[in-house]
Amino acid sequence: MYNILLVDDEPGHLAGLSKMLQKLRPQYAISTARNGKEALSKCREQPFQLIISDIQMPLMNGLDFLEQLPPSNQPQKFIYLSGYDYFDYAQKAIGLGTFDYLLKPVDQEKFALVLEKAERSLKTEQEAQLENSRLAVKLNTIAPLYRSRVMKEWLHNQALSKAESKELEELLGFGGPGILLLTEIRLNSRATSQPEERLLPRIQQELEACLAPSGGAISSIPLHEAEGGRTGRLITVTNASISAQQLQAIQQKIQQAVPSFYQITIGVSRQEEDVLASASQMYVEAGLALSESFYDEVQTVFHAWQTKVSAELTIKPDARHEAMLHEAVVHGQEQGQLRLTAGELLHKLLGEAGSGLPRPERLTLSVQKLLARLSESLTMPEHQTVEEWGLRMERALGEADSLGALQTVIAEQLGLLASAHAEAKREHKEQLIYKCIAYIDEHYMDDLSLESVAAVFHFNASYFSQYFKSKLNINFSQYVTQVRLTKARQLLESSNDKIYQVAGSLGYHDVKYFNRVFKKEFGLTPEEYRSIARHMKRS
Repeated sequence: MYNILLVDDEPGHLAGLSKMLQKLRPQYAISTARNGKEALSKCREQPFQLIISDIQMPLMNGLDFLEQLPPSNQPQKFIYLSGYDYFDYAQKAIGLGTFDYLLKPVDQEKFALVLEKAERSLKTEQEAQLENSRLAVKLNTIAPLYRSRVMKEWLHNQALSKAESKELEELLGFGGPGILLLTEIRLNSRATSQPEERLLPRIQQELEACLAPSGGAISSIPLHEAEGGRTGRLITVTNASISAQQLQAIQQKIQQAVPSFYQITIGVSRQEEDVLASASQMYVEAGLALSESFYDEVQTVFHAWQTKVSAELTIKPDARHEAMLHEAVVHGQEQGQLRLTAGELLHKLLGEAGSGLPRPERLTLSVQKLLARLSESLTMPEHQTVEEWGLRMERALGEADSLGALQTVIAEQLGLLASAHAEAKREHKEQLIYKCIAYIDEHYMDDLSLESVAAVFHFNASYFSQYFKSKLNINFSQYVTQVRLTKARQLLESSNDKIYQVAGSLGYHDVKYFNRVFKKEFGLTPEEYRSIARHMKRS
């Protein structure tokens, strides 16, 4: 549906034209005006896609109206009405950009043809405008991505073509000396609030606004933003002269602009004389400086020229460190004590590194290797494999964003290992009794003794006796006797062996002793039991 404005100072013509238009296009919204001035006022209130106006009118004629008509951001068509006496005016109107004109009195058939022509033209222009809008949106989406790709390749020291190098200088807005800032936003590991999406563009805008008064060119790109808005990094290159005090003030201002559960830190490279040639080195320097925030949770701006973190420094954990952790786990230390053990481990690892600090990821990797070796040396429950625990441990260590957080994670992992080890020992004891029973059932005919069976399972005889009775509520000798007598009943019922033969097959070398034991248990001698059992079977 189109909005249409009819302009004519003759009421009869205006009413007739409105009626004709309603008949031809009942869906159109029709407005009217009696002169150019009134029509101009209405055009300022709402947009019209089609304007049909007379030329000769009081107060403001149609030509002046067209000249003063403000430009529209939507396709618009202007049709003039003219008498034969004003044909020269109509020609002038065409020169001003009028779409078409009609001679008075207006013929309905001709009017319909002009309407159709105007509608086709409006539709074509609207489609073109829509396509241009889509292209503009696509360009606005693609251009930052392309700009980001070029700058990332530059920062990672990848070769750029001459065209890309030239474009890069245009993107930066400068060449020559400058510094690189690496700003990191990280959700506090103790935060309970939900992270905000798309926070990095806000940080970029705030940082550039803070740097602007310092003068010079500024160029920033978001390096990455983790899913869910938990962390993000922003690279800024500038040739502005900024002091350490100014950078600290800028960090504080940005910190105040974000939710309190986010932490803003900034790594600063050394100033280089040729930013375009030294970008990769500057990026590494700023990143190395920024990594010191892992060790120092108070400072927020870190300079490359004074950082303690060394890219070359390595950590070499050895058997001493593993033994310390093994002792803590096996002895089942409480969580508070485990935290102290974790702190002692980190202190030793860092102390042996000298005066410098290793990259946080290298320290974390060393701890990961230590815990992995420790888990392999321990007995784990059957339902949990070392590989499964290792994956969970690696994920937990990777989320530690500070030395304190790493200490907490180590203590938690030691606690989990201690619990798993204790559970495995319990499982082993539970399974051991079944193995003992199976062994007795298989060797009941042998000369079994408490000492001989305890030795098979590497137990002290006294401990084995207590363990056996605690699990079965019967002592070892009684259980062996029960097994043998149960088997004796089966043999007496099913075989024709002599009593002494039955006794011998059960491990009883003295048939009289066998007879006494059997009668004590069942109140019958073996011979009497056999006779009664067979009689009952025949009956």
